[in-house]
Amino acid sequence: MNCKPITQTWFTLRLARRLWQLIWSRRCAWALVCFISLITVLWQWENWRSARELKEVHRRVVERLGTDDPTAFMPPKVTDEQNYFANSVLESWLHEKKPGKLSPRYVPPTGALLPADFIRPEIIEGKDGESEKLDLKAWIIKRGLQNGEAPATLLARELGDGNGLLPKLAEGLNKPFSVMKPGQQEALEAVDGDHWGVALPEFINLNDFQIQLGLHLRSAALAHDAEKAANTALIMLRFSEAPARGGIIGCLVPLALHSITFDALHEAMSHPAWTEDSLSRLQLRLGQFDDLENYEKAHACQILSMLAGFASLRGHSEFLDGISQIGPETPLWERALNRAFEFAMKKGPIGWHDANIAFYADCTLEQLGPRELDAWLSASVRDDKIKKLSNEANAWGNPRRILGAIAIPNMGNIRRSAAETLFHRRCLIIACALEKHLLRHGAFPASLDAVKDDLKLFQIDDPACPGHLPGYRLENDGYLLWSAGPDAQDDGGTDSNKDWLWRLRRNP
Repeated sequence: MNCKPITQTWFTLRLARRLWQLIWSRRCAWALVCFISLITVLWQWENWRSARELKEVHRRVVERLGTDDPTAFMPPKVTDEQNYFANSVLESWLHEKKPGKLSPRYVPPTGALLPADFIRPEIIEGKDGESEKLDLKAWIIKRGLQNGEAPATLLARELGDGNGLLPKLAEGLNKPFSVMKPGQQEALEAVDGDHWGVALPEFINLNDFQIQLGLHLRSAALAHDAEKAANTALIMLRFSEAPARGGIIGCLVPLALHSITFDALHEAMSHPAWTEDSLSRLQLRLGQFDDLENYEKAHACQILSMLAGFASLRGHSEFLDGISQIGPETPLWERALNRAFEFAMKKGPIGWHDANIAFYADCTLEQLGPRELDAWLSASVRDDKIKKLSNEANAWGNPRRILGAIAIPNMGNIRRSAAETLFHRRCLIIACALEKHLLRHGAFPASLDAVKDDLKLFQIDDPACPGHLPGYRLENDGYLLWSAGPDAQDDGGTDSNKDWLWRLRRNP
């Protein structure tokens, strides 16, 4: 009889029993109970204090923004009867990326507004506040002059009516709103309020499309085509306003488009291609949008939308998969740490999520700053402060801060750009009044007092000095408007490195 297996089994059981007796003692049991109790207390403490942080920052959010509803800062719902983008041409360009999914995009033909094989003129950059200008001399060399036509006449003839599109795009310019379809609120409702899954419409190559419109506007002004210049300017403004929606993208895109629009308008205003009626219409449209106000709404919507998105993470920890962003070349030890961190964020106290939400809201509120009209002057200081806090949170992977730090937008000089764009907008509003004065009296006025009645409906303060008009000075061939600029110190419009300058030189 072989007793060896029985002996080995008996020995194994005895060893296991001894080990169990060694480990499971009253002291060990007490230590385990204490450890579990401590973890439970710490868990509850983390949840309690984070809930308090979140409650306090929520109070400050509502106090600063007036609401915790992100839809309050989104474009309103508008009917097709009120929306410029309910245009037959634009709707024919609207497609879905993936059939059956809400991923709409406008896809115009390449070079939609230009003739086939058209050679685009280069643009010469302006100096000391002067407008950019089409370089028709270089264009003629490339293109070749035909039949002794003037370059401006040849350019206008070649561009024509934009392959028949400009008259169609001019339809509906009297509608009050300009919102790409579907609007942000409609898109949010389509995904049952899921801020992570909302798909907003995009316009493919929108900047280039706006540049094409700008070329038509410049050409119409050069050719003294008043009707085309007026309609094209209004079309450009409608496209510039259309992407205005909540979130930082809703500020960046209009800023870029308005920059293109205002550069083209600046040159167009230097030519006598305007009537009092077209100038009044242009003034009214320019006055219906405020770039700093749009920034305020976009940033507020960014804060509230992210708060709503973060809140959804509390019940959907699977959204945190891959947050550690492990690359294929990540060392093994770093992979292990990242996986451990990801597991901790998914299984840790719910208070960590609340703390991240509170940190994000606290930092973005600081970025937004006070409600004052000149708050943009100190925006860079606030942004530097938040960058430091964000870097510190990322430096050692604080679970109460890292998600919030990742979500904090890098604002850069967005608010300053919005202020400068607003200054250019107000210069154009003033330029319309000065141009009407020129049409009536044959000369520009010596001061802005002469056109104050024509400007009384509009806010035209210097963004750097609320309550004060931009500087104005007559020059031999036009005039100069200037802002005190980012240092809020008026240097008399003599230094383009300090003041913002907007100079118009009148062309015959």
